Order: sequence, then structure tokens, then C-alpha cells
Amino acid sequence: MFLSRKAELQRMESFFSSNGRAALVYGRRRVGKTSLVAESSKSFPGKIIDYLCTKESYDVNLADLVNEYCFVFNDTNRFFGSFPEFFRFLVNLDEEILVILDEYSNLKEGYGGVQTDSMMQKVIDGLAGSRVKVVLLGSEITVMKELLDSDNPLFDRFDLSIHLEPFDYYDSALFFPDSDLRWKVAAISVFGGLPAALGQVDPMSSIASNIKELLLEPDGRIRALVERTIMQEYRKLGSVYSLLTQLGNGKKTYRELREKIDPHNTGNLSKLLKKLIDNEAVECVHPINRPDDRKTAFYTIRDNLLRFYFTYIHPNRSRIQQFGVDAVFEQFVEPSLSTYLSYRFEDIARSYFQRAVRAGLLKGVLDVGTYWYDDAKRHRNGEFDCAVLYADGYDIIEVKHLAAPMDRLLADEEIRKIRGIDSLEVRRIGFVSLEGFSFADPCCILISGADLFAPELELPASRKRLE
Repeated sequence: MFLSRKAELQRMESFFSSNGRAALVYGRRRVGKTSLVAESSKSFPGKIIDYLCTKESYDVNLADLVNEYCFVFNDTNRFFGSFPEFFRFLVNLDEEILVILDEYSNLKEGYGGVQTDSMMQKVIDGLAGSRVKVVLLGSEITVMKELLDSDNPLFDRFDLSIHLEPFDYYDSALFFPDSDLRWKVAAISVFGGLPAALGQVDPMSSIASNIKELLLEPDGRIRALVERTIMQEYRKLGSVYSLLTQLGNGKKTYRELREKIDPHNTGNLSKLLKKLIDNEAVECVHPINRPDDRKTAFYTIRDNLLRFYFTYIHPNRSRIQQFGVDAVFEQFVEPSLSTYLSYRFEDIARSYFQRAVRAGLLKGVLDVGTYWYDDAKRHRNGEFDCAVLYADGYDIIEVKHLAAPMDRLLADEEIRKIRGIDSLEVRRIGFVSLEGFSFADPCCILISGADLFAPELELPASRKRLE
């Protein structure tokens, strides 16, 4: 089942119909790169040679690629001494041919980084004016990004480059079109935005059942996806498991992490965080009103699935073996699951405003994020869930993952707290409430759970505005 990715599909299809020679598609493991290329290449008018590179030697990869050619073209007994020689042969066939090299970083590991890129430079340069195209795919994000650097042999060789991201909350929900709002939000909060994971979730079962079967069970399909695939690229990074467990469902300052991970201040934590940020496992988040303040910068896990795994699964692996899935869920997951979901609902709310801007429903937005406040009157500081920055100030949005509609009493309490901070330039105050509201107020921004999934969020910029 292929869902969403409309913009990426259009870009790929345009590449296939153009005079372009080479495209690059990269992103995290299991994010849907292969599916995107497979879906978009249905529009390609010629023959397709689709090859998954391995970490074997140059000669083994070349021989296997040639074997794939022989299968597609019903040819036999072909031998070539190099990749450039093979591609010259394809060019001379004067046919529409698409060559897909999946997991290109495997080829680099087996042959050598600079050597492989220099070889591929010759291949792509040799495609000029031909009817042959090549697409490189890769999951090693830092390795693939380097192909775009100015000092790389492949610099300026790609007519198209796509960095494929996990689905946001809205596109993730496309996997569960008939589920109710609360179930849908919970599924997104637990299983994240990777199509490979979302496709495993059973919308006919409860969230608890899906968690037990897919994540807590030692051989659960999504647990295996995390442990045998996603975590594969992080295993060489030292204290990565300890760091990700420290982050869990929350966020930590550098100082808080250093006290736990690197108490002797050896510098290893900085290196580890940089690698995890480069690999898109972790991000450093600044409040939008303090973008350069290191004291209010927090580190957090980017993906909900990885976050859930290191909040509940990794710390309880031995307990699952000893006591079983049901006991661990009852004692270690269920008591705090509501809190876990409420934090993730804040992410969904911020993502809603970002998506509304992209859809053209909000105009004049300069930034979306959290807002750090210092309340001098009450001698305290803290963070507002969501802030939307405009040229003339902030819209402050509080996010409520409640079991019932938000009432007027709670709203007034939140409004008083926000208005009581003298230094805050507030345009408007608003609320996002999963179950909606028991009151109406034209002076407030009121966004219900249903509004988060409104069809207008798919529409182009010419549609009506939310303001």
C-alpha cells in the first residue's frame, strides 16, 4: 500500500520524463525510499534494472548487477571489467533504461568511499545525451549527504535530490482512515512516522494490544524492525543506548545529559550527540524566543517509535523475559502511557501549525515552536507548549490531551497565567484540545482534535485561511 508522498512522486516522475541523468534519494532506514522509486518508476517508459548493492567487493557487485541486466533483457554470457564499461554498453543500446542502485553506501563500504564516488562520477558523466538514467538510494544519511558536498566527486552531478523524511502526524493517520481520533493520535504517538511500522499496526485492535503484540513481545514485528534494522547504524557509536534511554519520552539539557553520560567531561558526549543529530535520531530544540540560548536548548529523540522503544522496551527487556508481556505492560507501561501520549500530542499540535503554513492556510508565520518564559512575579520559569511567531508578536497555544472537552474554567486559568507574564508580547491565546471544547470564544483560537485532520490541510495555498 503506497500512501501520500504526492510531491515526491511528482518530482520523480518529472525526472523520468526529463533529460536528467541522475537522481539521489536518501533518508532513514524503512522510511519508504524503495517504495517511492518503485511507485514513481511505473511511469518510466523503458526497462528497469533494479539492484540492491551489498557490502561485498566491487567485482561481486558488478557481476550481480550484470546478472540483473541479463535477467531483465533476457541476455546471457555478458562480462564487463568495470561499472563505467557496463554503463557505456547500456548507453550504446540506445534504449530507455533506468538503473536503480539501492543502498549505494553498501557499495562504498565494500569498495572504498572516494573510489566509489569517483567511479560513479565517470558513470554519470558518460550518460550525457543518452537514454539511460541512474537513481542512487541510501539509508546511511551522513554518507549520502556527503555526495552533495562541493568537495565530493559527485557534486553537481544529480539532477534531482530528495531527502525523504518520515510521515508527519497527518500523513501517518492515512494508514487508519476509519479509526477514531483518540486511537489515531495514540497510534501515531507510539508507532511514529515510518511506513514500514505503520503498515503493521492493526486498526481493529486496541492500542494496548498493538503495543503488546508488536513492541513488547521479544519477536514482535515492529520491535524487530527497531532492533535489527533501525538501530543497526547506531551500534558503533558507544554509549548511544544509554543516551537514548536517558532521553526517553522527555527532553534534557546538555548539562543534564553530561551528568549521566559523561560526568568527567571527556568530550565524548558532544561527539555522540553530533553523530545522532547527523543521523536524524536526535534533535536539539531551542525555544523560538531564545534561539541562541544554550541553557534553554533541549535534546530529544526525533521519532516516536524510537522514543517509545527507549522509554518502555529497552529498559524493561529483562523484565519482559522474566515476567512476561502482560505483567510488564500493566506495571511499567500502562501507568504512564497517558502522560507519554500527552507529551506527543504537543508535538502533533506544533506539527499542525507547520502543516497549515505549508498548505497555505496560515499567512505571515515566521516560526513555530515552544516558548520559554521567565515569570518574575511568581519567581518561576517554564515553557509554553506551542507558540506561533508573527511580525507583531506571538500566538500562545496551550495543548490539552484531555478525556473530555476542555471547559471554560480551565481556559480562563490558562489565560490568566499567560497574561500574567509581563515580558510576553501576546497576539492571541489559543488551545488545542483533543476532545474539543464545551464553550465558544471568538477571542481565542480553538482547535479540536477533528480540526487537526481536516481535509483542508491537504489543499493548495489558494484555499481558505484559518485566521
